[in-house]
Amino acid sequence: MQTDLTEQEIRDEVSRLAPFHHKVQLPYDLSTHVPELSLRPLEYTRISNLVKHAFPALLEACGGSLQGKRVLDVACNCGGFVIEAAKLKSEYVLGVDITEHYIEQAKFIKRALGMEQVDFRRMNIENIDEEKVGLFDVSFCFGILYHLENPVLAMKRLASVTKEIMLVDTRVMQSPPSSESLWSMNFPAVAAPASEGSTTSLWRSKERFAQFTPSESAVVNLLGFLGFSKVGKIMPIRRGWKKGITRENE
Repeated sequence: MQTDLTEQEIRDEVSRLAPFHHKVQLPYDLSTHVPELSLRPLEYTRISNLVKHAFPALLEACGGSLQGKRVLDVACNCGGFVIEAAKLKSEYVLGVDITEHYIEQAKFIKRALGMEQVDFRRMNIENIDEEKVGLFDVSFCFGILYHLENPVLAMKRLASVTKEIMLVDTRVMQSPPSSESLWSMNFPAVAAPASEGSTTSLWRSKERFAQFTPSESAVVNLLGFLGFSKVGKIMPIRRGWKKGITRENE
């Protein structure tokens, strides 16, 4: 992997596009994480924590390697997990997000790293289908399930292009009634105006945004409904978070 950018060009682009929500190592011993421009500590650890915690189970489910796999990352942000999948020798990795700025960041990272097997597109998860994006062996669904206006429809779209495995990282209800499949909702008192190409803006205001936070059993049952015959749970690092890996989409 070689870049056509100079060290100064990379420094300038990192500064111009900051803050990045994923820390990605770049050439010349640089990274996308600039402490003085960062918004949250999570930006420094998001990628490393989840890769360390969940990717061993992913690789085990894939037979030990992502080599030759096609991988899709929805709500990819600036593309940190796309890059991690590419490092594991995936044949092709596509990241999609509805935020234009994130896609601009991701395309800069792709160019800086010289990674030809990755691609990024601005796309809503509800618009995903085989004709537009093709089929994938593995899909990532990280930190988006509880943001969706229509979680069942959106997840059906994602499952329709996922042949084998879906790795899900989501917030779940902390104290739901045992074994109940529930979705807890919060929402803005006054919705924001719709923006072109977005199905989520009506669910946001300046102060808060809508979230459907599921119980753990709701996530498990949803994945079963989507056709995944086996659902395994990776125990959370901290209270209130669950990671799930599904396989054998039938």
